[in-house]
Amino acid sequence: MKKFLALLLALTMSLSLVACSGSSDAAQEPAADSSASDAAADTTASDEPLTIEDVWPAGTTVYIDVPAKAGGGTDLYTRYLTQALGELYEGVNFVVTNYDTTEVGRENAKNADPDGTHFLVHHAGACLEYLSGSTNVNSMEDYATVGVINLGGPQAIIARPDAPYSNFEELGEYIAEHPGEVVIGCSLGGASQAAIYSVIEGLGEGYGEMVNWVQCSSEADKLTQTASGSIDIANCSIPNAQGYEADGRLTILGTVGPEVSTLESMSELLGTELTENYASGPEQGIPDATFECSYYIWAPKDTPENVCRAVNEAICAACEVQSYIDGNKAMATFVEPVDYDTAQETFQREWGIMETRAEQMGIKVR
Repeated sequence: MKKFLALLLALTMSLSLVACSGSSDAAQEPAADSSASDAAADTTASDEPLTIEDVWPAGTTVYIDVPAKAGGGTDLYTRYLTQALGELYEGVNFVVTNYDTTEVGRENAKNADPDGTHFLVHHAGACLEYLSGSTNVNSMEDYATVGVINLGGPQAIIARPDAPYSNFEELGEYIAEHPGEVVIGCSLGGASQAAIYSVIEGLGEGYGEMVNWVQCSSEADKLTQTASGSIDIANCSIPNAQGYEADGRLTILGTVGPEVSTLESMSELLGTELTENYASGPEQGIPDATFECSYYIWAPKDTPENVCRAVNEAICAACEVQSYIDGNKAMATFVEPVDYDTAQETFQREWGIMETRAEQMGIKVR
């Protein structure tokens, strides 16, 4: 009898331990968060049209990666976006994560769960970086394009204050007469080089090989080095160009940007009347001197299309929120709602632009 009671007690204790072990594992799952996550994940099971409330039910946390430091253009655009989304969709939490190392940020978004709660914001210059070999993340194949958050903005092409040219035509004449003399500062292999290249090559075939390209990435360095004459040509934001021009420290040759950039549209965007020396390439008779480089929101590549379409509708709605419009205007950036199908076409076109630029600049390795 004693042996039987001992065995019974041992069996009871064993069953009790098993039950406790199961309770402990379950407690590790955050009930509230997982319900929102599960609701979002359920949307991947069908191709039926979804609303954003299906994808982001109340309590959902949406993560947006920024492969750049806080305070830069990409970061500010993302925060304007999340502010607008927060105004539209109360109860949804938006978390912006900055990565000092661009590649880490891109890889993190690439490898995230494709459930409609994780995204990356970056501009089309990422395509050029892949084609030139400076990144291993292919934004065409490794992400799903969800939407366009803005169309980018015009950049002033600046020259030193004593430059022997005052517009694009005169710059072209000088390059032809003084091959190898003009020094252009930019982010080599990046979007800024591609933007300036569209102007230089627009002046005449082969002109891009008749100038010297040097590394000069930050806007502060471009402004100070051009003003001092250390470099001859660079690009910068129009407001900064205006400030330096007013002090007599720069010569403004014109602007380069999206096709929508004209003196009229740029003046309206900036809220100030621009003078003729800020005329765009096409306005100066150089039709190819434009540069399309929109900012995109991308999701992991296996994110279902119905999820992407629902999120695109949310992005389009955010583009009409006044706080978002004002934020983009403050950065001299064009913004308008772009539907899902048009976003795919826009990205395909801009990929082609970057591929052409990479070939022209001799940096295409893929």
